[in-house]
Amino acid sequence: MESHNKTVTSICVGRIGKDFGEESNQFRIMSVGLDGYLKVFDYGSLKVTHSMRFPAPLLSVGYSPDCATRVIGTSNGVIYAGKRKVKEKEREKESESSLFWRVAPVENTEKKVLRPSQFRYFHRGQGEKPSEGDYLVMKPKKVKLAEHDKLLNKFRHGEALVSVLESKNPGNVLAVIEELVARRKLLKCVSNLDLEKLEMLLVFLHKYCTVPRYSSLLMGLTKKVLEMRADDIRASEALKSHVRNLKRSVEEEIRVQQSLQEIQGIISPLLKIAGR
Repeated sequence: MESHNKTVTSICVGRIGKDFGEESNQFRIMSVGLDGYLKVFDYGSLKVTHSMRFPAPLLSVGYSPDCATRVIGTSNGVIYAGKRKVKEKEREKESESSLFWRVAPVENTEKKVLRPSQFRYFHRGQGEKPSEGDYLVMKPKKVKLAEHDKLLNKFRHGEALVSVLESKNPGNVLAVIEELVARRKLLKCVSNLDLEKLEMLLVFLHKYCTVPRYSSLLMGLTKKVLEMRADDIRASEALKSHVRNLKRSVEEEIRVQQSLQEIQGIISPLLKIAGR
């Protein structure tokens, strides 16, 4: 017992080797102590043949009835169980130390209480399956933002305007323009457009400025664009062509509106007479 630095807490005797033959009479004494060491002694000479260190003070040790398994108990409630390594007939004779055991901790059967300081505390219950009758609250799906929405979130207003113009979706273009008006960045974005992007904007205005659902906003924007970029338009034949097309569309819309007003002036007296 002098091999232990602290108090010896448990001792047991067991047989090692084969179940028959000369090795069947070999015995070993195992002792454990508060120093965390497992000591194995030869039964005849009482010399230490094997030693093993554990991370906690050891309180008990025991053999299974067939001496094939040994179990060690620690002060923190963890149990270590090891099974003796079995030799195969094809292998050469191994050393005596190889007849001892590989140590593996036995899982604690007690359910540990999770605390807020532990990471798993905030993920508790996620792996539980609902039982019959439970009301399921589904997690809302993440909305996938369009490219222009991502640019607006990053306050890259000019790139957002160009991106939405390239999509050629009038609803999205109007939404981005209204957002830029609310942020007071629309005129600055228009003034910073290069000739290629300005041509793209003029094509969009020519196509949708006379549409009734968009005209209230686009007519005012068209006027501002022509005033701010007049010099660039005069210097480019392509921009001049788009402006001429835009002018023809506006004139055509004015003629249509005048014709509708004339028809309304004819129909209104008839409707009044019919209503008497």
